Formats: sequence, structure tokens, C-alpha cells
Amino acid sequence: MQLATSMEEQPEPFTLEGDPSVISNEPTTVFVNQAPVLPVQKNKAAEVIGWLVIIYYGLGAVIGLLSILGFSALSSEFAEEPGFETIPVTLLAVTWLLGLIPAVIGIIGGWKMTKYEKNGIWFVFGALALAWVMSLVNGALTSDYAGTGNAGFDAAFNGMCGIFCVAICGVIVAIPLMLSNGGME
Repeated sequence: MQLATSMEEQPEPFTLEGDPSVISNEPTTVFVNQAPVLPVQKNKAAEVIGWLVIIYYGLGAVIGLLSILGFSALSSEFAEEPGFETIPVTLLAVTWLLGLIPAVIGIIGGWKMTKYEKNGIWFVFGALALAWVMSLVNGALTSDYAGTGNAGFDAAFNGMCGIFCVAICGVIVAIPLMLSNGGME
């Protein structure tokens, strides 16, 4: 069955209407960043943590020196007691001098953090890692004096306890990296 329509539809021809214009091929200058430059408000967390790092490493160095001086003054009194073995003052002095290396690196890193320099955070990470390794060595060297007498056990114990401290300090120092647009350069 065929349907018949009374009016056959024929498509009308498509025509464009309007005035033709000439397109110029002259080069034009396009400015990509036309918005005003707004200053970025720097987050104070980097500055505060930087000052805390400087205070931590500075106090650690001073307290280490005071402990050597105090121990050297009191070691003659304790030497007379039976069963008491004193740590040589030279060993304490050497470990303190070696401890100054991460302290200086940490103070430099803290100073750079107060100036919003991102590499200051990496300096502090390096100081934390170096101090951790040095605690392992210190535990092995002083195991006869202040530990169990087993250098490997004392170094492992210092390493296991120290890794948690380093991880916590590392997370605190990394706070400026976790902030979006914290102003670190």
C-alpha cells in the first residue's frame, strides 16, 4: 500500500545571504596574559617551622657542649665508685663535634625556610638523615659504656627508635610543601 500525498515536498535550494567582506591576512599581536598580576600571600608556616628548626638545632648544639663540660667536671667524682665506668671525655667531644655537622646543615636549612626557599626543606631532610645515621654510629661506639655491651643491638635499637623520630620531624618540616601555594620558591 502506497500513501499518496497531495503535496510533494521538494527541498528548497540553500543560499547564503549577506555582504561579502575582505579578510585581511595582516599579522596581529596577541597578549596571552592580560590579567593583572596579583601578589601571592605567602603562608607563614614555612617561616615558623624554619625558626623552630633553627632553635632546635641551636639548642641541641649548646646542650651537647654543656653536657660535655658538666660530665668532664663530674667524672672524677664518679670514677671512685665501684662498678662505674666513665665515658672518655674525648669520645663525648668527638661525637659532639660530629653532631655539629647536621646541626649546621639544619640551621642553614631553617634559615632558608624562613626566606621561603624550597631547598631549605631539603637541607633539613638531609640533616635529619645524617643525624639518624650518626646516632647508629654513636650507639655502636658507646655500647660498652652506656648500652648493653652489644654494639649491633645498641645500634639497631637506636636505629629503630630514631627512624620514628625522623619520620615525625620530616612530616613537620614538610608541612610547607603540603600547603597549596604556600609561597615556597
